[in-house]
Amino acid sequence: MRFVWIKGRCAVVWLAMFGIGVCAARAADALDTALETCWSCHGANGAGNDPTVPVIWGQNARYLEKQIRDFSSGDREDQIMSSMASSLRREDISRAAALIAAKPWPGHADTPAAAAPDALAACQGCHGADLSGGDSPEGAAPRLAGQFADYLATAMSGFAGGERANQKTMSAMMKALKPDERAALAKYLAGL
Repeated sequence: MRFVWIKGRCAVVWLAMFGIGVCAARAADALDTALETCWSCHGANGAGNDPTVPVIWGQNARYLEKQIRDFSSGDREDQIMSSMASSLRREDISRAAALIAAKPWPGHADTPAAAAPDALAACQGCHGADLSGGDSPEGAAPRLAGQFADYLATAMSGFAGGERANQKTMSAMMKALKPDERAALAKYLAGL
């Protein structure tokens, strides 16, 4: 009788552990499935075919998490991204950002600009000397080096025009630049 009780208890413990493992595996599978949807625009190899859609593989995890949360809350607006971000469970956002950040940054063939624009030094204050992003006085700064020029130019114009207002320092800095200065900066950064 004692043996049966121990055997039954072991079975209960085993079933509980198996159930937790299955639930965790299902949660991971659900997140992987959600991220597969991301690759349809952002690219299955890290860079999509549309240069107005940013490279996100290898991007700063804290920056990605902030952007996903901003899209989900409405602090940053884009019909597709807001819908995608809202579909993630709150507890999965930081894990999704970490999984994306852990992927290798892809190379692509934007032509480097001949000379660094004057405004580059201001970018390096937050985005790092090599412009690969990281922690800054303003929070998590994204990688700019090697990002698509079209995406960068659109983001800079959005900050300058007030359409993108989820980072006040960027808004002020981009308003101070002329459109041709922003275009030159975007082209230079894409070529790094």
